[in-house]
Amino acid sequence: MEKHVTVATVRYAPNSQRPWMVNIGAETYFTHQNDDMYSYFLFTRGGPYWQEVKIPFSKFFLSSRGRIQDEQHPLWLDKVNTIGFTLGDQADGPFQLEIDFIAACNDRTHTEEIAYELYKRNPEV
Repeated sequence: MEKHVTVATVRYAPNSQRPWMVNIGAETYFTHQNDDMYSYFLFTRGGPYWQEVKIPFSKFFLSSRGRIQDEQHPLWLDKVNTIGFTLGDQADGPFQLEIDFIAACNDRTHTEEIAYELYKRNPEV
């Protein structure tokens, strides 16, 4: 993916109202970063109709081994190698998520790099 791509678009048809997580894995240089993943919570509305959501890449948060990291880094879009979906409600029973397409597009109105407040352990005064 190119640097100017800012938004992921997903068109899906959920059969029930359940929380999902969209997960993105990227290539890493160091082996201790192999468990790093960028995630976004997707809450479906249910119903029989196709729904489309645009997710800015700046809204994906960095976690490692299931723990959100204090220090967030922007996702390197040219290093993305996996996209996955996780059902997150721990409810037993059938589920279904039909995906029509996943696309990356450029939204020139979106300029945010990281959507979350960054925590600094020893802020400089």
